[in-house]
Parts: sequence; structure tokens; C-alpha cells
Amino acid sequence: MACPVCFGAAADPALRESMNAGILVLLGVTAVVLACFLRFFVALARRSREVAHPGDAQLIDANQSERAA
Repeated sequence: MACPVCFGAAADPALRESMNAGILVLLGVTAVVLACFLRFFVALARRSREVAHPGDAQLIDANQSERAA
């Protein structure tokens, strides 16, 4: 079974607004999931750098905190 819009019914403003809201929610969920993946890979890169060079990670963190201050 298809929705009335699929059968060619005229889209009233409430239906159009609801569809737009649904699209925005799905785009928002997609953006959040992609941001979580990005954060995960950044954390992996930081951890691998620290394992490879234990002393350098502390220096990098200190330099970043000095720049922020």
C-alpha cells in the first residue's frame, strides 16, 4: 500500500511541512552518526600516536593547552 502522495494526491501544507520535518530529522540523525564516527577515528589516531611515541603526546597536549590560553 502506498501513501496518498504516491498516488498523485495534492499535497496540503500540513503534509508538506511534516515531510520536510521528517527529512530534517533524518538528516540530523545522519549528521550525529557521522560526527560520532569522526570523533571515534580522532580518538583512535590520538591513542595510536601516544602508543607509538609516549613522550610526544604529552608535549602535543601541552602545546594545545598553551594555544587555548
